[in-house]
Amino acid sequence: MSKSVVAAFTISALLGACTNTYIYDLRRDDQLPRDRTLTLEGEFCTPSPNEVVRPIKIVIAMDASQSMKVTDPNGSRAQAALDLIDSLPQEPEISFVVLLFAGSTSAWLSKSGEDEFDRVIDFSPAERNLLRQRILNFTAPGGGANRDSTDFVKPLSDIYALINEDIALTRLMQMNDETRARYSVIFLSDGQPTTNQDDELLCGDAVRRIRQLRDLADDVRVNTVHVFTPTQPIASTACSFDAGVTIPVAGAVCGIPELPPGACPLLVVNNNAERLNQMATLGGGDFRDFRNNEPINFLNFRFGQVRRTFIFDKLIASNHSAPPGSPLELADTDSDGLLDEQELEEGTLPWVADTDGDGFSDGVEVYFRARGANFTPDQEPLPDGGGVDPGCPPELRGVDSDCDTLTDCDEQIIGTNSRRIDSDDDGVPDSVEFKLGSQPSSKDLPQDPDNDRVPTGDELSMHMDPLVPDSDDLSVTGYRYDVKKKAGLEPDGRQCWTFKISNVAMANTLPDTRDATNPDGGEPLYRRGAGYNDLFVTFSMTPGDDPTGRTILRTYRHTSSRFPVGGIKSPHDGIINIKADDFVAGCQSVVQPSTP
Repeated sequence: MSKSVVAAFTISALLGACTNTYIYDLRRDDQLPRDRTLTLEGEFCTPSPNEVVRPIKIVIAMDASQSMKVTDPNGSRAQAALDLIDSLPQEPEISFVVLLFAGSTSAWLSKSGEDEFDRVIDFSPAERNLLRQRILNFTAPGGGANRDSTDFVKPLSDIYALINEDIALTRLMQMNDETRARYSVIFLSDGQPTTNQDDELLCGDAVRRIRQLRDLADDVRVNTVHVFTPTQPIASTACSFDAGVTIPVAGAVCGIPELPPGACPLLVVNNNAERLNQMATLGGGDFRDFRNNEPINFLNFRFGQVRRTFIFDKLIASNHSAPPGSPLELADTDSDGLLDEQELEEGTLPWVADTDGDGFSDGVEVYFRARGANFTPDQEPLPDGGGVDPGCPPELRGVDSDCDTLTDCDEQIIGTNSRRIDSDDDGVPDSVEFKLGSQPSSKDLPQDPDNDRVPTGDELSMHMDPLVPDSDDLSVTGYRYDVKKKAGLEPDGRQCWTFKISNVAMANTLPDTRDATNPDGGEPLYRRGAGYNDLFVTFSMTPGDDPTGRTILRTYRHTSSRFPVGGIKSPHDGIINIKADDFVAGCQSVVQPSTP
């Protein structure tokens, strides 16, 4: 037989084999095909510059002790304060207060004389001139021996109390919403407390705790200013160059080495400047040094803008009812992070997030119990009296201040901020990170702990497990995103985007059968029928003027979609349309479906 005939026969056989072939799916023997996926589509918009207004609050704290008459004899610090006030935009959201400190005395130069902020627009030219005179003519009251001494810890403590109270009052007026105010402190001195306070200033928390208040506000920064502008130059010819003391490098050591008596005055000045420099580093602010009659000014400090533009960062969808990868046989009916089959093993209720009512969800208790914590999700006492944990404070139980689907009690244990949806500012909500297995309190999105060559951030967005190599399953089970920027801006200045998130698989959740009765004698009426899923969608934004600044998020929650329990899913076409206004900045009411 010729080669051409063999080739023709082979080709015809192959073609015949490929035509009417039917590959039988063995799952058809015991499973019906189910379409359980959803598609989320719609649009979202970044806020207009006038929609998100950030208050700017400035504390100008200046040393008024006797030594300042030598280091700033012309009182240029007072003019610097007025120049700063004059340079600030005349906006109702900008306010300030001046604090003078000498010895153990702190004097607030507000209109009321109390520790409170005044708005810039409320100061007339006459009041500004009066403020200048009060700064220059201030004398510490009383006849105490320390009235002309220098103390840094006391005024820093007063500043902490002022900002902390202002944050609390702002929250109260905003119905517990997180304040967006940015606080900036300008701390001016010649840099040397009368007694060495470096243990508290540089090694302790005198400055650090002010900076830590940024967790409760948009930002809190401590800037420092060193002033040494005497009318006569200091004598340095009789000094040894280094006085036998190694001058520290900023940030290299904790504390400033004390110079021996008679050391070169220039070295003393340098040490004082270095102390304030390290304080600024701890406070997250900037340091300025004014010497040799250089005019003092505060104009180069960064205070931020009241009205800001925000840039879209991430769009994240997550089904809290389905574990990572959305396997068909697994579900988390109560979205507590503990699968239904695990709840049966633990003896907890699969439709109640906190079975024992102690404030901590079942998933959090089991997770941390496995890591050595003393948690009992079912609160059943043991014969020896143990087995019962103290639980969360009663006033916090069931509270979710930031509406990120993690309760305040849970966030205390997890280590996240209960008043911020995204504690680590990486654009992903705390609840998504915790329930899918990443770190909600640290920026770990670029990492790849499972070495599957898919970064954690990508796995979270696709609803996959960042701790399990599952890259082979991405094309089958991963969420799929299509986000497009709309041309031009909206009339109100918003930038809008259209999006489509497909392949969002639902889980076969359980019905809530507690007290299942029917007054009409028919089938039992459940509190919540089987198959309902809890979807959580967010988009995050970063400030246009500070890409590394605090993120803000808008959220959308959907609980009425249903797994095809009877063969038909809800909605039947699997499409959920989301309007831009459906994304909210705070909490939104969620109506739980109650019919089976």
